[in-house]
Amino acid sequence: MSLRHGFKAEANRLAVQVRAELGLHPTSPLAPALLAEHLAIPVETFSSAIAYDELVGRLLTTECEAVSAVTVHAGPRRAIWVNDSHDLERQNSSAHHEIAHALLMHPPGPALDIRGCRHWDGEIEEEADWLAGNLLITNEAAWSIARRGTSPEEAMLQYGVSKPMLTWRMNMSGARARRVRSAS
Repeated sequence: MSLRHGFKAEANRLAVQVRAELGLHPTSPLAPALLAEHLAIPVETFSSAIAYDELVGRLLTTECEAVSAVTVHAGPRRAIWVNDSHDLERQNSSAHHEIAHALLMHPPGPALDIRGCRHWDGEIEEEADWLAGNLLITNEAAWSIARRGTSPEEAMLQYGVSKPMLTWRMNMSGARARRVRSAS
């Protein structure tokens, strides 16, 4: 599946715009909790569920890979639930993915299809993935990381991302290629 023409640039502009609304520089890290609060979207963890039951217990232990995060809609309001059995970097990515759905005004859909299988709209999931990456590390931030020669470990810590996410954003932003060209 491929994103519609112009979406990648639009996603980066949106990630920079929300930083500006929060008084942040385009290269600044953006904690999902800060953006969610700005958007008035509560973020909760699976383990904080009041009705902690067998299902939540399985999602935190034996079935922890089944769900990273979910948005629950109640009319026009939404709340994000994040699987806190995952490492913090994955939680950040998962929360930004759910926030991306809100920013892109994706309509809520059923969690399961008529067969009881997870409902999946590949197009909106791909858009949310792309925007989430930009919310974590804008193109400008990736270019700054490359220009300054920041180590991957330092960048991962600064932006609260995993090594695969950092690598993906450095590649997709063109920062890695810019770094290689400038070194030659």
